[in-house]
Amino acid sequence: MNRLTAWSCALLLLCGVLPAAAQPLRFSDDGTFRIVQFTDTHLCAGEWLPESEKTFARISRVIATERPDLVVFTGDVVTGRPAEGLWRRLLDTLQRCGAPFCIVLGNHDAEQDLSRQEIARLVTSAAGSLNGLNAGGELADAELPVLGHSDDTPAAALYCLDSHDYSTVEGIGGYGWFTREQIEWLRGSCEARTAARGGAPLPALAFFHIVLPEAGMEWHMGSGSRVGRRAENECPGALNPGMFAAMAETGSILGVFVGHDHDNDYIVAHHGIALGYGRFSGGNTTYNNLRPGARVIVLHEGERGFETWIREDDGRRVDYAWYAGGRFSGKRE
Repeated sequence: MNRLTAWSCALLLLCGVLPAAAQPLRFSDDGTFRIVQFTDTHLCAGEWLPESEKTFARISRVIATERPDLVVFTGDVVTGRPAEGLWRRLLDTLQRCGAPFCIVLGNHDAEQDLSRQEIARLVTSAAGSLNGLNAGGELADAELPVLGHSDDTPAAALYCLDSHDYSTVEGIGGYGWFTREQIEWLRGSCEARTAARGGAPLPALAFFHIVLPEAGMEWHMGSGSRVGRRAENECPGALNPGMFAAMAETGSILGVFVGHDHDNDYIVAHHGIALGYGRFSGGNTTYNNLRPGARVIVLHEGERGFETWIREDDGRRVDYAWYAGGRFSGKRE
């Protein structure tokens, strides 16, 4: 796959050309696959529109700088009314920059004047979107295989999952959690890939909005293999349905990346899986105490590891780490 160069992305922004989605996802000729994660953009209109304009510009700059093979949004994307115009503006921005994208929703996206089904119709109708619809008309959990650079055999997989919004169980408050059906779907998908590879798990990453409870547990009680900042308490779902256990048991998932808690951008290593936050990507439309930016993750074909860093708004690259073998190091070994 030939990545979109910085100058061509700028040209597309100026000329308004809408390139077709790059399908299928594939490792580049140099054996890498680059992902940019934006999270918690909290786009708002009205008096907050100038801050949203800064966020649209930030998204375009980061994509032009990093030239990703895939862009992922991990929830709380549009959190102001009227929402439709902001969603259309975001989708137009992504189409103009040319990279394929996948979006998962957060707990605030459907609190505006669009339902989850209406948002899903907008997202899936956009050129470049890799999202699909589930039986309820919402954004479906997605398995995105990444093919090898020279053949059509999957060399990695990406899972974009809906961590829902709030508890639906009477008497239990707080944030939502994965359903049993979702956990079994993920387990079955990973196990099927392993079987197809003669028992070798396929390296995979997962993206969703609400942090797993194991991340905070590891930060407080773990071995100290971690990178980044923790400046607020984690806000996981009210119940722990066992998604992390399923991920660990499959042996496929190398890393998990979420949003939700704006002042955290850390990654911790827990039982062989990197549990990480993205970097808050929005403007001053909601609380935030970190410089806005995005997380970048680079997979290497044939390796069970990844590079990651934060690209800040002013272009600086911070918090570089190579993750492999259950630990972080300062360089790829």
